[in-house]
Amino acid sequence: MNSPAATAVASEKLAVQVARHLEREIIARRWPVGEVLGSETDLRTRYGVSRSTLREAVRLLEHSRLAQMRQGPGGGLVVRTPDPRPAVRGLVIYLEYVGATVAQVMGARSIFERLVITAVSDSLTESGIRELRSTASAEADRRPEHFHVTLGRLSGNPALELYVDILTRTTVAYSARARGASERDIEDCRETASRHVQIADAVVAGDESRAQALMTTHIEGIADRLTRLVDPLPGGHAVTRPMDPDPDERPREKKLAESVAGRIHDDIIAEGRRVGEVLGSEADFVARYGVSRSIFRESVRILEHYNVAHMRRGPRGGLVVLAPDPASSLHTVALYMGYRGVTADHLRVVREGVELGCLTAAMCSTRIRREDFAGNNPIGNRRQCRCSTCLRDRIGRLGNDPVLILLRSLLTALWEEHGDDPGPGARCVTPDPATQQQLDAILDAVIDGDEDLAVFRMRKHLRDRTGW
Repeated sequence: MNSPAATAVASEKLAVQVARHLEREIIARRWPVGEVLGSETDLRTRYGVSRSTLREAVRLLEHSRLAQMRQGPGGGLVVRTPDPRPAVRGLVIYLEYVGATVAQVMGARSIFERLVITAVSDSLTESGIRELRSTASAEADRRPEHFHVTLGRLSGNPALELYVDILTRTTVAYSARARGASERDIEDCRETASRHVQIADAVVAGDESRAQALMTTHIEGIADRLTRLVDPLPGGHAVTRPMDPDPDERPREKKLAESVAGRIHDDIIAEGRRVGEVLGSEADFVARYGVSRSIFRESVRILEHYNVAHMRRGPRGGLVVLAPDPASSLHTVALYMGYRGVTADHLRVVREGVELGCLTAAMCSTRIRREDFAGNNPIGNRRQCRCSTCLRDRIGRLGNDPVLILLRSLLTALWEEHGDDPGPGARCVTPDPATQQQLDAILDAVIDGDEDLAVFRMRKHLRDRTGW
């Protein structure tokens, strides 16, 4: 006979399977926003599951903003326009948890914002010019990050837009920890607005090199300010609240649950709680926060969705602190990119930025030896596997940059979902002689410490290679 805990785990796994089936149905029907996939009774019958299992599957879809259960006559599970904000928030939480530094975040921003300028310069329209100038000139009434998000959207590349959004939101989260704003900070805001106008003018004028130089200087200025004002976070902590309230759409109960989830998360940080530590029972939290059991349980589901905490059943149970895991957010973002119509060509642009960034990080962080490509990753020996995927995987790990590693994981998820070949799952494909020669040349430049030559050769290899 199964224990209650084992039964609960089995039900959760079944709920995930049902949620995945419903996701595939939404995709197959090309995101029919507003359509009802079925009532609760219909869906329970279709999948042969209990009410609790179906409701857990629906909660997963609601957390991902893919669908929502509507009550009343004509109600049921309604397809909604997907919203990536909760998933992006999950990725920001993860970056904070692993201790990504300001320099790493801003270094990645510099890579992708320069790629955005190139893309915008190639595709800017009259309406785009009006939007860009309006956003740049209205900084007194807007948050500074809006300009960068607008640039990302005008690139016409959903993947680039997503990467800029993730990094911009991470910057905002880090800025929220800035110590004591001063008059100098206010002056920095005015300087930021002026810089945005200059970048917009250069983009509109078609002066790509000037726009990129201005963007680089701008990003370096933000990095310098944040480095001075933000205390570094050690790995193992996160301060970004694990929810993204949607006040126009969320019922009062949902908003209250999100508030409680935020308070629990704040207390985990403030009290220095460790992964694996039990915080208390359901009864303890209901009394502590003065909420009903149903509200508390909904807040726990939010924490569980972001892998911040989990309710463990049994005699030694309670709310247990977890290490944030980006897997759920990566999956949701990959689905959203399908809705946005991302293509393999879009992903190739992002791939070049990620892989060249990883290469530069690896060569800057350590003196790389040929032995670093041997052992469990037998790339250094010319008689052993040295395929493109293995070479780039190893370089990514040697760079030890959590921001670029996460963005590479996201690219992997996107390619597996939307790429035009089997993707990274097809490991160790024997390269043809010409490709093998390219890879040997890349590795030789890396070992010699010639960063410029290594970047040149890697860029050429990536542009010659249409698949993953």
